[in-house]
Amino acid sequence: MTEVAVTASSTSRERVGFSPNRVGVIAVNTLTEAIRQKVFIFLLIIGLVFIALAIFFAQYSLGEQEQLKFIKDTCLGVISVISTLIAIVGTAQLLPSEVENRTIYTILAKPVWRFEFLLGKFFGSLLLLTVSMVAMCMMFGAVLWIKEAGMIRDLSQTYLGQTAADKADAIQQIQQLKTTALDFDLVKAALTDLVKAILVASITLLVSTFSTSLVFNVAVPFMVFIAGMLRGTAAEMWGAHHLFMAVVAIVPDFGLFSIADEINLGNVVPWTHIGEVVVYGLARTVIIVLAAHLIFSRREI
Repeated sequence: MTEVAVTASSTSRERVGFSPNRVGVIAVNTLTEAIRQKVFIFLLIIGLVFIALAIFFAQYSLGEQEQLKFIKDTCLGVISVISTLIAIVGTAQLLPSEVENRTIYTILAKPVWRFEFLLGKFFGSLLLLTVSMVAMCMMFGAVLWIKEAGMIRDLSQTYLGQTAADKADAIQQIQQLKTTALDFDLVKAALTDLVKAILVASITLLVSTFSTSLVFNVAVPFMVFIAGMLRGTAAEMWGAHHLFMAVVAIVPDFGLFSIADEINLGNVVPWTHIGEVVVYGLARTVIIVLAAHLIFSRREI
């Protein structure tokens, strides 16, 4: 009788198809749980505080343009570092915590496929990254707006009551200031940083499918990220060694996502290049998530 019940249960389970709704529910629950983590709150607050402090330290730079450049350099650097840390720390504990709390057994006992569960966890991590990026970018924009308003006010007071030529020069400087401060090319840097963080999160998810150690799940993706940042240099030094280059090719080239410096220097970074970088990052992410599914589907739970 028990065998018949088990067979009937297995048959009904096999008939259940893939459900994006179940993936969405798991993703939202994952986001809710992740937001409650003290580590995430700590990292996000640190990022917001450093971005806000950029407007204070910029005062030690000479000239309006140098101050704006300092703010952009600092804020983009903070966004890049914090988003990477959140991608690693926020994703590293997703699967191990479910196993440790034994909630994974309850979830998988229901008509939920392992691939749905894995995707839900990954998309929850992506939602966490998106929320973090939006919060930091909003603070970045507020800092630029406050600094721009202060500079415009100072220029207006400096040239108040001056000659018509001086006023015309002030108007020209104000227009140039607005163009420099509200540089919409900064969106390109933020977009590539988000894709980079998504790729890092997928690597962390892959590691967590076969490891239950939080330290290991954090350390390995971090080392892979460092190796990916140094991949271009390694290729230049040992490009003639084909075996070495074959091994290096496995590691994603994270140096491709470092376009903030080019944008801040005023160099033109076309959207076509941004598109290529985004496609590269997302394609690598899909491959890594599929590899994580292959490992997780065969894992004994």
